[in-house]
Amino acid sequence: MPTLLPHKLVLEVFTHLSTRNLCRYMILSRYFDQGIKEIIVERFHKAFSNQNKRLLVFISRHDLLELEQTRHAFDFAFESLNNKTLTSIFSVDSTQPKGTIGPNRSKLEGLRLCYGGIWHQRLINESMQYFGWSMNIEEQEARLYIYDTKTNQPYSKACFVTNGRLLTPVNIDICESNKGWWTAPLLPKNKKQAPMVKFTGRNKIRENINGISNITGKFKSISIKASLLLASLEEPRFDKSDIGVKYLLMEGGEEYFNHKKHCIIC
Repeated sequence: MPTLLPHKLVLEVFTHLSTRNLCRYMILSRYFDQGIKEIIVERFHKAFSNQNKRLLVFISRHDLLELEQTRHAFDFAFESLNNKTLTSIFSVDSTQPKGTIGPNRSKLEGLRLCYGGIWHQRLINESMQYFGWSMNIEEQEARLYIYDTKTNQPYSKACFVTNGRLLTPVNIDICESNKGWWTAPLLPKNKKQAPMVKFTGRNKIRENINGISNITGKFKSISIKASLLLASLEEPRFDKSDIGVKYLLMEGGEEYFNHKKHCIIC
């Protein structure tokens, strides 16, 4: 008969597996399920608890007020991790000065996109405006990235996590009945795949100078599976979409890439 390895020894072997492979063995038994969760929790806190690694969300939407396609960026810091469900919460820091990112409040010049252009259309974490009268929801394209604020360069690489459709409630009646709070899952392209990301936001009714009411909204937090974030760190990849983010440009970042582009030696 084959010799069975002690469970503790098997778990020790599991510590050398990638998170993606590790999750496949959680169904073996309660013992392994609990042991693997402890490994993932330890890895996650090691990666995110120092607040240097953040989540960037890049939104693309059709703005009915401006009658054009607009893009918006949001910065989320780690808040908590549920050790049982392995669901992490990242939230927008309301005390963060406008136009800055990370715990050191670094100024964000813009986002370098995969097609080579630079986005600096709006300040990061700026409210979005909705028309609010003719529709209940607005469909948005959301792209998620991990980036590290601890860098000696004037830029930080954007590590692609996932993307999908976000159906955001924008109706004025919903605003009034629920104090503006809403939650919505990020819907993956594969309809058979269960959502692993959920957004929470809050909308407010505002009147413009003409006395017409519209809605402004902000994201407040994201809940996301820890395994998805760890797998993205362990197997880093760039977003292949033309509108994907490649780098976050801090102060001097745009000048750095312009110089590099025209430097023959580089």
